[in-house]
Amino acid sequence: MIRTGTPGEAAANRRKLTLANGTGYFKSEFIASPFGEALAPQSFLVEQDPDSVILPHFHLQNEFQVVVKGSGEFGRHKVRPLSVHYAGAHTGYGPITAGPGGLWYFTLRPAMDQGALFLPEARDRMQKVPKRHLMGRPLAIGEDCSRRSESSCEEALPPQADGIGGWLLRIPPEGALAAPALANGLGRFYVIVSGRARVTGALLGLLATVFVTPDEEPVEVRAGAEGAEVLVLQFPK
Repeated sequence: MIRTGTPGEAAANRRKLTLANGTGYFKSEFIASPFGEALAPQSFLVEQDPDSVILPHFHLQNEFQVVVKGSGEFGRHKVRPLSVHYAGAHTGYGPITAGPGGLWYFTLRPAMDQGALFLPEARDRMQKVPKRHLMGRPLAIGEDCSRRSESSCEEALPPQADGIGGWLLRIPPEGALAAPALANGLGRFYVIVSGRARVTGALLGLLATVFVTPDEEPVEVRAGAEGAEVLVLQFPK
């Protein structure tokens, strides 16, 4: 399976939502799938209002979150571009607090989720399963890859035995690089965070997301004429 979402497509469904506590945010769906399927990738961008708070909650699906603009805090962790957070299904986290300039972040999942289940009200729906919560150190992005002569790969999240992992590929103009292999993966999201690149087909621009299942790997990411930085995030089986 290969699924692609672009900012142009997502702009058509961008909408303003408001939570029960008054926090407002824009949501733009990049990739959406039918509910109920075991593998039904989902990616969307949240633009959280300045100085607002999303209260502690959990989800029924595993997810990555990637901060691409603004600043704030996930729980007690300060976040900024490019911060990567992983929360396993039925793992509580938060609050998510936006700074004075707001906070923009992607949510990436291998299967569609019904939405946040807030704590403590929904605690009875939280299953007693192993909890997984990972926060990577912020990664510097936006360097002038057009001046690079060699590709490099930086860890965004250290590879885990259960198949979770993350890498940032920095690729010079017309260069190519594949993320490291990691066993026990369910699928990977590729997010273009600088420049333009081909992941599995067409040349894609900033913030495009691509979901790729293991049977389509390995994927060699090829940068465009200006170079590219591409985040690769792998889910566990």
